[in-house]
Amino acid sequence: MVLGVDTCGPSGSVALARIEGENARILGQKQLAGRSYSATLVASVGDLLAENGVKMASVDVIVVVNGPGSFTGVRVGLSAVKGLAEPSQIPVIAVSRLAVLAAKAGAGSAALDAHRREVFLRLEGPAGSARELLAGPEELAELHPPPMRLAVCDEASAAQLASAWKATELVRSEAPTAGDAIEQCLPRILDSDFADLALLDGHYLRRSDAEIFGESPKTSAARSQGIHVRRMQPEDLDRVMGIAAATHHAAGWPRQAYEKALDPDAKPRRVALVAEEQQSGAQAGFAVASVTAPEAELESIATALAHQRRGVARELFSALKSELRHQGVREVMLEVRAGNKAAQGFYRFLGFAEEGRRPAYYADPVEDAILMRLRIT
Repeated sequence: MVLGVDTCGPSGSVALARIEGENARILGQKQLAGRSYSATLVASVGDLLAENGVKMASVDVIVVVNGPGSFTGVRVGLSAVKGLAEPSQIPVIAVSRLAVLAAKAGAGSAALDAHRREVFLRLEGPAGSARELLAGPEELAELHPPPMRLAVCDEASAAQLASAWKATELVRSEAPTAGDAIEQCLPRILDSDFADLALLDGHYLRRSDAEIFGESPKTSAARSQGIHVRRMQPEDLDRVMGIAAATHHAAGWPRQAYEKALDPDAKPRRVALVAEEQQSGAQAGFAVASVTAPEAELESIATALAHQRRGVARELFSALKSELRHQGVREVMLEVRAGNKAAQGFYRFLGFAEEGRRPAYYADPVEDAILMRLRIT
């Protein structure tokens, strides 16, 4: 008996199958609505097992799709699978959603929408090999692949690949499911090719924010030319809130909170900066820190989607550090979700170091807060 779990896409699924010889017979499958996985996944597994008269202890293998896809969805799925597998030591197989899509469509290569004008990409190599990567417009232009068949299941990735690689044949497919993942993993199930549960992690394929925002000094200097950092003004707030709403890691503040950040008499006082293009005046990003000298807390830093990968956040933080130093600040601290590895990578790139945790600090899903600190003397 094999249980399949996929929570990586805009919608998810769980499936139950029986291995019969060299075939997998799907006994049942349930769809999971997007953004509901933490509330519905385990209950849906229980319902699926009950409907087929199967107990969890009778499941011999769990197949989990471990990405790429929704950061939260990947984490919720992996956490649930580890919780289900650990008590009875059920073996687990992890598989890439790109590999499942490619197999479902009968194509060696595949692409999925990754947002930020990027795609998760699987490219077939010689002798059945493949590499998977995150690619934006620049990477797609540089790859120059030979003509090939490439599976897609969403319009965003299809449009981007059709524009960038005109010689590529796009193979349209329904989105992959947990049942598809079980069928794709059948040879690995028969070969007992199981994962080490303690080392099982998400297959995110996302660049770290250090790469997106910081880049190498040479590249950043070239791309950040024409970016001007200045104090945030009341007339900036509509654009600031628009950037925050489009950026998953930005603080979800109401307008009153941003207005308070501009009030010089507010306690604590805050430093609020915006970055804009000098030529067009377009707002490229913003940063806010609260000051209780000799310490400050970095509360939010975000870059507009159209200006990402140009070193904007690094320019913002450099200006912010200078301003904080003038205000007598010697250390900057922040907190970030334990599972947000991309943000942690960005902050380490800026020089922050982890100094502690706040257990179960965040909700939906519940997880620790990582405390990080940077000395700016």
